[in-house]
Amino acid sequence: MSFLAMLVSAFGIGALHALEPGHGKSIMGAYLVLSRGRAVHAVVLGLTSAVTHTGVIVMMSLAAHGVLGAAAGAGGMSDKTVELWLKVISGIIITAIGLRMALHRRSPGCSCGSIHSRSTANRDGTVEWPTLLLLGVTNGLIPCPSALAVLLMSISTGALASGMVLAAAFGVGGAAALITVGLVLLKLSNGAGSIIGDRNWSLLTNISGFVIAAIGFFTCYGALKAVI
Repeated sequence: MSFLAMLVSAFGIGALHALEPGHGKSIMGAYLVLSRGRAVHAVVLGLTSAVTHTGVIVMMSLAAHGVLGAAAGAGGMSDKTVELWLKVISGIIITAIGLRMALHRRSPGCSCGSIHSRSTANRDGTVEWPTLLLLGVTNGLIPCPSALAVLLMSISTGALASGMVLAAAFGVGGAAALITVGLVLLKLSNGAGSIIGDRNWSLLTNISGFVIAAIGFFTCYGALKAVI
């Protein structure tokens, strides 16, 4: 197989991998829709998640092969333990984001304030860039065993540079899939706001925030239980 074919395959596998169950797509989609995000928010969220996910996989692969020194030596943590701790961190952050959504109260100016206030709300909804970026990073923290195995095999053959390029192609494919999912969800939700109404939409956002917080809590709890 030529290297170009391998690149195309890595891109396709990354896209299919991102469409598998998990990867926080439900949480990402819920945040985009309920915060009334725009296309740019879906693109940034998908890119951030995919870049973080690929970066974590690359770092773990390099550490496993001793490229980063003796950190993963006999007294170091196993890949499974690292994955569990990353789940703990992700669970804590997701819980915090969910609680923030659940406890958020829209100011009166968002619905009946000045023209500037209304135009700003319609343009950006309640999306906060720091929260958006944090959510993307959090969703990408947990490495996938299958993706990690592919990169480990590439590095084990001695083709470190080729492995890094394939990992990048894998990440681009994942980003494309996540961005597509986000854009589709935003498109489908365009008419939902006018049907549901601002007040009911705000209530739905609060309820969904508690659900997201619960998902984060049980993710963190399950990982901690496995570690301890």
